[in-house]
Amino acid sequence: MNTKMNFNMYVPTHTLFGAGMLNHLHSQKMPGKKALLVISNGKSTKINGYLKRTEEQLQKAGVEFTIFDQIEANPLKSTVMAGGNAARTNGCDFIVALGGGSVIDASKAIAVMATNDGDYWDYIPSGSGKGKIMTAGALFAAAVSCNGKASE
Repeated sequence: MNTKMNFNMYVPTHTLFGAGMLNHLHSQKMPGKKALLVISNGKSTKINGYLKRTEEQLQKAGVEFTIFDQIEANPLKSTVMAGGNAARTNGCDFIVALGGGSVIDASKAIAVMATNDGDYWDYIPSGSGKGKIMTAGALFAAAVSCNGKASE
């Protein structure tokens, strides 16, 4: 069968799992010097203290960051495009997703658009996407604030 879905994928992953593991973020090897810290447009990461703790951990690690707090439930392509633009405009060289499934999924797409020109749909290989070959996306880290989302 001849499809446009043939690929070779290498995805090295380092996972810290368990209660309080966010407090060890600063001791991990950071993939860059400036992060786009992506959160939802809701209140939970702020109210529950996750945002403050993540900011503190990034500062301890010597990482600058810019907050992008526009992720809605079922994120739109326009939000992904705005996030990619925010990463480029602010000189961010990696993405930190802090939240649940919508934040994590949108952040993966933002990582693509942080380093690639055009429209996100240009890089989708099926349906009405154009299947354009992308350069490597920005490096990506996720801090999951809830379980059972399957995005992680």
